[in-house]
Amino acid sequence: MKSRFAIKKVLCVALSAFMLTGVFSGCSKSNNSNSKSTSKGPVVLNIPDYRTGQNVGAKFFLPQVDRFNKKYEGKYKINIEEVPQDSYNDKIKQLAQQDKLPPIVNGADTQWFQDYIIKNNKFYDLSSWLNSKPNLKNVVLKDSLDYDTVDGKVVCLPQVVSRPIGLYYNNTMYKPSKAIRDMSVDEFYSSLGDNKLALMTGENAWTTQLLFSAIIANQPGGKDILTNGVKTKITDYTGDVFVKSAEILQKFFKNNAAPNSVGAVYADAANTFMSKKASMIFNGSWMVGDLSKGAEGKWSNGFTGDQVTSDIYPGNVALANNMGYWYWIPANTPKNQVEAALAFFEFATSQAEVESWILAEGGVAPNMKMSDSFLTKQKDNRLLNELATSITKDTILCPSFDDAIPNSVQAPAFGKLLPKLIDGSLSSADFCKQLTAEAQATK
Repeated sequence: MKSRFAIKKVLCVALSAFMLTGVFSGCSKSNNSNSKSTSKGPVVLNIPDYRTGQNVGAKFFLPQVDRFNKKYEGKYKINIEEVPQDSYNDKIKQLAQQDKLPPIVNGADTQWFQDYIIKNNKFYDLSSWLNSKPNLKNVVLKDSLDYDTVDGKVVCLPQVVSRPIGLYYNNTMYKPSKAIRDMSVDEFYSSLGDNKLALMTGENAWTTQLLFSAIIANQPGGKDILTNGVKTKITDYTGDVFVKSAEILQKFFKNNAAPNSVGAVYADAANTFMSKKASMIFNGSWMVGDLSKGAEGKWSNGFTGDQVTSDIYPGNVALANNMGYWYWIPANTPKNQVEAALAFFEFATSQAEVESWILAEGGVAPNMKMSDSFLTKQKDNRLLNELATSITKDTILCPSFDDAIPNSVQAPAFGKLLPKLIDGSLSSADFCKQLTAEAQATK
């Protein structure tokens, strides 16, 4: 969940200090405690995860773990160790070097996973288990299963839910004459007038790169470039599609960016939107929780969730990538822990959990027949229902720019160069050249 950069930099600093004083010895201890949970009591899985604390993903994930622990009380138990999202991938790499990976890993650096984990067979092959679960295999997304299958082995749990990313706008401030999805990019720009966008350049420039992704997807050949980039990361941005898209992004930034956009991190952007200092933010369905009853403490300046409308991007574009890595099990995981991990995988992909997840964070499970109760409850959540019904058979589903670029470009290169594009010290062509240089330097 890439937008979940609400963790402040101070936490990264704190983590760094913690690492220096022995966090990995702590992880080692937890791994050892995993190994000891064999004969008496439940099999205990100690798992580091970033969906904790103030992370937006914690709201669903932690109660889900509690439900799993209750269902398997006395047999399996999962303990979650808090890790800031920005540090999660680095921690997993460190633990892998020490051969002390936890029994369940949530994703990881894509290139590292391919080059180190997959090439060295350091993963538990899920193919036999998945074949023994036809009800599950029938509901996983085909493109996800294809991506996760390497030489006949299933390297991680395929996705069941696709979560297209759209946008939210304050309908008391921005009053479009028609749905944004039915506009061209030029029409969308003209419709904004003086309305401000909650853009950002800090962290991975999440809200900005989503707008950039939608602009790219609207260029001839843009969708294919981003789609192909998921498998083979894009390291050259000097082509016409990127240069033209950067030029358009520059125009949006100059005329419609909120005043604090340069240097803003995600928390700043969200606050700007929820205090009526910007009329629009680009983000995923998981933001709905912040716009719903119970989140009033995050609102100010007369903002309420009732003022928000959700939609997808101009050109009928929604951003979605089903080709990624989700939960996986390291190859050297003890048998009893593998069994516990597989029980969690089956639990997390059960219909009840999938329906609860979608109701909490949005998304669609196209291969699962949803219950009448779910369909009724989904209609009760106006924003999620608006987003879900914005997507039709004609919608262009496209991976985001973030999905198609190396980690070094995701952060910090893209956000670091944006201020120079914004103030005009870099032309769009020069911005793309420097972005290319950053990508080439880490190949």
